[in-house]
Amino acid sequence: MRLIYYGVSADEEKFIKRWSFSNKIPVTIINEGISSENVHFAGPHDGVCLYPSPEMRQSELLYRKLREQGIHQLSVKSTGVDGINFEWAEKYGLTVTNVPSYSPTSVGHFAIMSILMVLRNIPSVLQAKSSRKAAIGRELQDVTVGILGTGRIGSVVAEGIHALGGRVIATSSNENPHLKGKVSYVSFDELLKESDVLSIHIPLSEQSTYLFSEETFEKMKQGSCLVNTARGKIVDTEALIEALATGKLAGAALDALEDEEKYFSVGWEKNPYYSRLMDIPNVMITPHIAYHTELAVQEIVETSLTNARDIITAGISRNTISL
Repeated sequence: MRLIYYGVSADEEKFIKRWSFSNKIPVTIINEGISSENVHFAGPHDGVCLYPSPEMRQSELLYRKLREQGIHQLSVKSTGVDGINFEWAEKYGLTVTNVPSYSPTSVGHFAIMSILMVLRNIPSVLQAKSSRKAAIGRELQDVTVGILGTGRIGSVVAEGIHALGGRVIATSSNENPHLKGKVSYVSFDELLKESDVLSIHIPLSEQSTYLFSEETFEKMKQGSCLVNTARGKIVDTEALIEALATGKLAGAALDALEDEEKYFSVGWEKNPYYSRLMDIPNVMITPHIAYHTELAVQEIVETSLTNARDIITAGISRNTISL
């Protein structure tokens, strides 16, 4: 068996090599994301690991070429699989797997940090767009923190904020019994109305795309803040810019930005939304790095490689995505 891993960063290489040695399975490392120029490298291999490139969202050719080379699976090295066209994957018989869980504290603790930073107006200070004491901060015990989605990551945020003395409310498709006594579950409209800072922890789907729209921001509490460590397209960026510019929102911390996948290879700060948002005080933007810790990267790499191996050897993986 031989595997190929596309879009490998320097931080991932050592974990790929370690897994390869331990499992006695050769893994070819390709630093660039999969494209029509390098898809042919998959030919001598039995399985593929990757992060969906922008081209993969648009080109049926990649799916056809992979199948023509004998590939029967796609192991996605992330939780989100919104970059995969499942119609094409099914058409060419490609089984898709993902990494549904990895260190939840990586993103969870990053979100808690972001919540504290926007409450204390740290982004404004770092941008040097206000004097040292121009904007007074707020403390956790004086605010209500709203959590949208109390899965593995959202629960880490909820428990952390509760432990630090903040009041936590949440909206989620399922209530987490482990948060009983720490979180009050409310409707989505109540979450918008009551939250002084709202942190997003839901996947991108057809239902969640542009969930935070002009109408949604109108319902949010005056002077509240938004934290997004999930997916950029959950937020309508034009509506967000307007809400920040008018003062409806007092700040935002964004680790996920709309259209970000188009700019990672050329410079994430070249995203037009980046420059427009950074012209607004108390806005912090980071390049989708909330997950980026040693433990999380190791678990992502190992799970994605194991998923590919299991599909090839057994025809099934516990992390198979239903088409």
